[in-house]
Amino acid sequence: MPGMTYEEACEYVLDLPLHTKKNLFCESKAFYRWLGEPGSKSRILHVAGTNGKGSVCAFLHSILRCAGYRTGMFTSPHLVDLRERFRLDETQIDKETFARLFTELDKKIDAYNRLEGRKGNPYRPTFFETVFFLFMSWMEEKQPDFILLEAGMGGRLDVTNVIERPLACVITRIALDHCAYLGGTVEAIAGEKAGILKTGVPAVCWAGPEGVNEVFVKRAEEMSAPLTLVSKNQVAFSKIRKNNVDFFMESAYYRYIKACLNTEALYQAENALLAVRTLEASRLCRMISNSQVEEGLSAMRWEGRMEEVAPDVYVDGAHNPDGIAAFLRSVEADGAAGPRLLLFGASADKSVGRMTELLLSCGLFEEVAGTCFDNPRSLTKEQLAGLLPGGAKDVYEDPAGALLCLMNKRRPQERIYVTGSLYLVGEIKRSVGIGMGGMP
Repeated sequence: MPGMTYEEACEYVLDLPLHTKKNLFCESKAFYRWLGEPGSKSRILHVAGTNGKGSVCAFLHSILRCAGYRTGMFTSPHLVDLRERFRLDETQIDKETFARLFTELDKKIDAYNRLEGRKGNPYRPTFFETVFFLFMSWMEEKQPDFILLEAGMGGRLDVTNVIERPLACVITRIALDHCAYLGGTVEAIAGEKAGILKTGVPAVCWAGPEGVNEVFVKRAEEMSAPLTLVSKNQVAFSKIRKNNVDFFMESAYYRYIKACLNTEALYQAENALLAVRTLEASRLCRMISNSQVEEGLSAMRWEGRMEEVAPDVYVDGAHNPDGIAAFLRSVEADGAAGPRLLLFGASADKSVGRMTELLLSCGLFEEVAGTCFDNPRSLTKEQLAGLLPGGAKDVYEDPAGALLCLMNKRRPQERIYVTGSLYLVGEIKRSVGIGMGGMP
């Protein structure tokens, strides 16, 4: 595809889910090896889990940057712009480079199928595989000191698992999500996530129910991987202020860490703790000072997680019951002087019954409204009406119109919260003209 513009390349990539099927992991791994394993020369930290993966990556990225290291980061999903998934230091990939790398990758796919005799059964990367290969090809050119890889939906069969020798493997909080693909119990899901653990590579896992911990311990023993189980008992926050959480932890290496997190999301203290424990388990702590860790934790900003996008309008990407429960704990502690309004929208394939049950029974919101969003997975107006006590009168056609109506009707000091889906968060951010903190 000679001379493709960024817009053409982006449209093609975003259209891939309609034209590709999931590949066997061995096929994706074979293609990555055929490409020459781009990006693998950098030191890599691999992060999987249900909730908090992107935040842990963002904390690690911020700390490493404050310590002076060049750092690439691959995360998903994007909220506004596809290029959000590709970061090097403080910038996204530029449009020209994205278009060039995509054109080159497309030619390599054709060459691979031709040279490997796959004419009758060509290998075609899925959307997620494509963006991963593009990112690693970019990293091969840039050669950063570190790469932070957020796994996709799973772990064991995720394309990011082609990396054979990361510095550390990290697993965040496990919860029921994507059950049709990963299993119907937290133990089964933990087993899929634990598939990223590698022989002799330090593993850092968020402690869960006993059954989940047993899965982690067993897998770590099988892989002779030193295991660190991390729990909320190892962190304390003494004060929650507007857009800030005071964070304290005792550390095996640093002894004591104190930072002011730029968020009202209490759950980010857990993710910050995981990031610090990862530095210790991987022995990167020997290269990073106490003050650099504290500076990095305080400097981290991650979109769509209790983010204030307009005065007293907060968006949070919680999209499963565990995430909603964490969101509500933060709302309860927000210190808001007035009532609260909630705008909810979700994908129909999520546990929407349990999510709405938690939101409606918490007693934190004076009004709960629903909205569809521009994605085929979105709950329909009829489905939302069946979930909300006000029925159809509390359901809006689109997120921008819904937010405008709520902003027009709210009283002074009344907060608006938006949650249920990162797709919804992305549309709200587009409607208020916010994307990636001004990244180019």
